This record gives sequence, C-alpha cells and structure tokens, in this order.
Amino acid sequence: MTSPRAAAPTQGFTLTELLIGIALALLVLFAAGSLLVSSSRSASDLQIRNDLLLEQQVAANYLLAGAREAAYVYPNGTAINLPAHYSTTRPGGGSWTVGGSVPILAFIQAPERPVTGCALTTADTRRACYTFRAYYPVRRADWTAAAPPEANPGADPGNDDRWVLAEFTQVLNAVTPPTVTGAQNLAAGGLNGAATLLLDYVQPAVPGLPALLDAVTPVPQAPGTVRVTMNLSLNRAVRGRDTTLPARPDATPATWVQRVTVAPRNVGTLAP
Repeated sequence: MTSPRAAAPTQGFTLTELLIGIALALLVLFAAGSLLVSSSRSASDLQIRNDLLLEQQVAANYLLAGAREAAYVYPNGTAINLPAHYSTTRPGGGSWTVGGSVPILAFIQAPERPVTGCALTTADTRRACYTFRAYYPVRRADWTAAAPPEANPGADPGNDDRWVLAEFTQVLNAVTPPTVTGAQNLAAGGLNGAATLLLDYVQPAVPGLPALLDAVTPVPQAPGTVRVTMNLSLNRAVRGRDTTLPARPDATPATWVQRVTVAPRNVGTLAP
C-alpha cells in the first residue's frame, strides 16, 4: 500500500513582499485622496467664479441701464460732497472728485414718467422724479466693520483690501426738471440720500489698471457725445488662491478688465 503524500506547505508572503504591497496600497490611496481634494477644490473654485460672474452681470446691467437714462453726467473735476458715513468712505481718505485717483461716477437720471407727477409718497410716484446717483468704491474692511447686518456681506479677512462698489441715491422732490446749475449745486453740498452695496470683491486700483468708472463729458453735453464706461475686474482670495473675473491672460493689469460703454440718451435736456 502506498502511503499518502504529505500536503504541500502553503506559500505565504515574505516580509519584503508584504511591505511592498502595503507601500503600493498607500500610494494608490494617496493618489485617490489627492484627486478627491483636487476635484473638490476645482468644484469650489468654479462655484466661486460662477457666483462672481452672476453678481457682476447683475450689477453691470443695473448701473449701465441707469447711466443710459442720464440727463446730466458730472464732468471731471466736479467735487461730489457725499455725507460722511461708513458707506461713503473714500479708500485712502479724502474727498470725492470725479476723475480723481479713486473713481466716482455721478449723474442725474431722467424719470420714467412725466416729472409733473413727482412725489416721494410711493414707489410709483418716485418714478416720475429725477434722481441723483453716484457709484464709487469703498474698502471692503471699512464697509463690513460698520455696516448693519442687513447691509453687511460679512467679514472676510483674506479680502480686506478688496473694494465693494456702492450706489448712493437721492430722489429729487420737484415737479420741474433740475437745471445744470442746480445739479452742480446739489453735488457741492445738498446731498442727503443713502447708499447701498451693489457689488462685492472688486479689484482695487493698481498701476496700469483702467479706472473702474469713467466718463467722457464734452461741453455742451449732447446725445451721442457723452460716454460712460465701466471697467470691471473682480478678485476674491480663497484658501490663499485668487479667483479673478475676467480670467487674466497675463500679468498686465490693462488686460484684467471687462469694458462696457454706454451713451446716455437724455443728456442735453436740462436747462443751464
């Protein structure tokens, strides 16, 4: 009788093979984790960019729609004496002047309805009034430090030096159109309206960057000769990286903006 053979010994992993396998598994896990983190950051960056794009489009459409209805655009050199408030604080301090180192755009907007129906009683009657509007930047940290909760976008220390774009509005309670002289006197010392935040994370001025707001105002002002330009550039820092809009093709600030120009169609209608 043939005796049964002994079972072959089970082949196991050597210590070297085990260590190599663990190392390979760790490499795979590390690569998968890196891909997940990268994908998460990309999705977050895309969401931030989409949010900036939407806010930019809404703000630009609103501002330029109002500028298109301007009856008078304040020319370079005009002092705009906004009331002292956190919402009118000029970056770097000082007073507001059209065409100065910190941009401000100001104009008198024509009413939607005959001015004879102007009154401040309802939103409907205010549509018949001429309106003073000014647009200008405020340092983001200055705005968030003092704004009440309903007007505060929230502190963001990594973006303290960014600007917010503000709108100052004052409805003119009169049933007759203002004159150019009256508009100038209003800017010089008769302003008592209020400001609201229009756009967040605006790129501050740097050498070579076109002015955020600009206007060409020949004398006399007439349709087709006056131009209002908005040079938009947004920049938000998140986790040490900047999300910019529009995308920046190079380091030349002149290429960082999206430029939009409109021609006000009611200029020249105010008496001197």
